[in-house]
Amino acid sequence: MAQFAFPLCCAERQRYSTMIVDEFSLKHPDNRHRRRSSRILPLDFSDPNFIQVERLFSKGWRHSQKTKPVVRAVFKILSSDESLELYAIYRSQVQAFNLLTRFKKGSNEQLCFHGTRRSCALGDDSSQVFLCQSPECSICSIIRASFDVSKCGAAHSFKRFGRGIYTTSCSSKADDYYSSGRSTRQHPGNLRVLLLNRVVLGKPHNRRHNAPHMNQPPPGFHSVVGLPGVDLNYEETVVYHNDAIRPAYLVVYGPPSLNEQPVKVHKKDLLSPPSLNQKPVARSASKAHALLSALFKTPLAA
Repeated sequence: MAQFAFPLCCAERQRYSTMIVDEFSLKHPDNRHRRRSSRILPLDFSDPNFIQVERLFSKGWRHSQKTKPVVRAVFKILSSDESLELYAIYRSQVQAFNLLTRFKKGSNEQLCFHGTRRSCALGDDSSQVFLCQSPECSICSIIRASFDVSKCGAAHSFKRFGRGIYTTSCSSKADDYYSSGRSTRQHPGNLRVLLLNRVVLGKPHNRRHNAPHMNQPPPGFHSVVGLPGVDLNYEETVVYHNDAIRPAYLVVYGPPSLNEQPVKVHKKDLLSPPSLNQKPVARSASKAHALLSALFKTPLAA
């Protein structure tokens, strides 16, 4: 446990062990429609979480030389309460530490991208929701058991800020680390996937220079943030504790193309979106109706 962690009393442990931790829990009522044994759940395009993820992905695509892709699907990642409890406990400890030290951002929880290897068809459509057993598939391993700092460097030997778990707000940077491994599988529409993760940054230590010797942040800090300008072109965020991060969403994306069809999502697989989110769809239909009428100069039946 990190130096800022506080031992939990029996009452606190009991409180965490008897509650559904949050919306990413397998036991949460909102997730009861999931397919049997599935750990990922497709979201409707009008779901507020889908909209948030799509906005973060688009905003984070900063490589001007790379064509910005289109988000084709977003899957919510479900975890066991046992895994989520450890994350919640770590987050509360960081919150308490920062309260004592008067750091105003508290646990400073952020959503950050992580690109890694996928060796299966997970996410190619809404029927591909079961994790594979291949040791080559890092995506399925992370979704199944979360991140493991001891595996840092398994795929990439260069560790800019030492042995830690690397994420970024820059989706186009995370895309650089996506691969299909040695798989020869052809994904429809050249679909790729990234993980969007909940990360407890706490009080970050900002750096502009490489520090490959590091294996933890300096005393009083909980993460390392690499800032662009000297050794980095794009931001990187590193945490050094397994319980500082949990996968939250699987983002499926592909190149923009008129001939490419979006990932097919079946209604029975979806979470029911709030009725408020149907308004934008109605507005879009109304605009399309007006445009067709103008093009053909003929009133169209509503």
